[in-house]
Amino acid sequence: MGEFITFGNMTQMRILILNYEYPPLGGEAGVITKDIATGLAKRNHKITVISTWYEGEKEDHAENSLRIIRLKCKRKEVDKSNPREMLSWIFATKKYLKKHLLTNKYDICFANFALPGGEVAYSMKLMFGLPYVVMSHGPDIPWIMPKQMMWYHAFTYQWIRKTCLQSERNYVQSNEMKNNLDAFLGKSFNDKNKIIYNAWDRSIFKPDYSKLSKKFTVLFPGRLMQKKDPMSFLKSINIIHSQIPDIKAHIIGNGKFQKKMEKFVKINNLTEIVIFKPWISKEEMLDEYQTASVTVLPSFNESMSMTTLEALSCGQYLITTKVGNNENLIQLGINGDFIEKENPKDIAEKLLDFYKSKFLKNYRINAEDLNKYDDIYKWDNIIDTYEKDLMDIIVKNEKN
Repeated sequence: MGEFITFGNMTQMRILILNYEYPPLGGEAGVITKDIATGLAKRNHKITVISTWYEGEKEDHAENSLRIIRLKCKRKEVDKSNPREMLSWIFATKKYLKKHLLTNKYDICFANFALPGGEVAYSMKLMFGLPYVVMSHGPDIPWIMPKQMMWYHAFTYQWIRKTCLQSERNYVQSNEMKNNLDAFLGKSFNDKNKIIYNAWDRSIFKPDYSKLSKKFTVLFPGRLMQKKDPMSFLKSINIIHSQIPDIKAHIIGNGKFQKKMEKFVKINNLTEIVIFKPWISKEEMLDEYQTASVTVLPSFNESMSMTTLEALSCGQYLITTKVGNNENLIQLGINGDFIEKENPKDIAEKLLDFYKSKFLKNYRINAEDLNKYDDIYKWDNIIDTYEKDLMDIIVKNEKN
């Protein structure tokens, strides 16, 4: 797509990033996209992000090396999107890029999700010869979550496979995801699938034990949807609340399960115990992490949860499932424990054990145990990895 722009000893890449969700839209995938885009732009690479417009947002906004273009589609809600809305974004983005790429040159396209981002990137490769990479955020690749996504993956199987086979690289965030993607594409394509972890920002998310609540406060931060299994969390609170005085449960997030959960709370007389809060600011979320006694994340599946990273970096003891990269993050009995999927009784038992063996004894996670992962999960180091890998791909394509 043309020669690099160079200045000093640094090579400037021109990167087109595609994600139908970009803050304030969506959840973790949008936040991760923003962190990567911002990190690369700070290194003077020219970054353009194509996403979805939402009321109150600018359609086209540029600041230094980062430009955000938001296209009007059928999206109705901040926190979720359905297949029809995703298709509308695919059509709108293809239409926009057919004109945009005539006068705007890029070295590579960074597509988020095999669908819808990968489909747009694949089309632009056919039309303009623009190479692309795909970043998976978990359930977009078959057969993660087969019980919940069987019919969607059956319908889109060949579509997803095509976009991943035609990419220069497929990025994932955990061994679990890579093993799944390797099996999906076949052994001859395993080299193009690469693990790059997500990262935490310890300049923002850090402990402040002076803020810890004196009441036993259990935190559930996440979308109220099937993948996150908030009902198992709520059922576990119902099991143990009579055994723990002054227990509180804070549920942070929105989603289709909220009415069902509110009904459960009312029926089981938990209204004085369970507090629902919608999505809140980063500063408010930091306060929740710093004041809570323990965090519970019973997800069926995760790529590599930013919520997990944020909670751990704030010194939270984490009770969670063995998904994503959790087995590399949790030191049993030190910063967390594992639970079985869809098992409220197991969650209840682990919470009771934590209450008796740690909370009542004012347990704190040592700074050394918090700091030991800093080099692995620091954003600067993660951006280094993306920068080098993208540049290697571009150079290889230029030589060919």
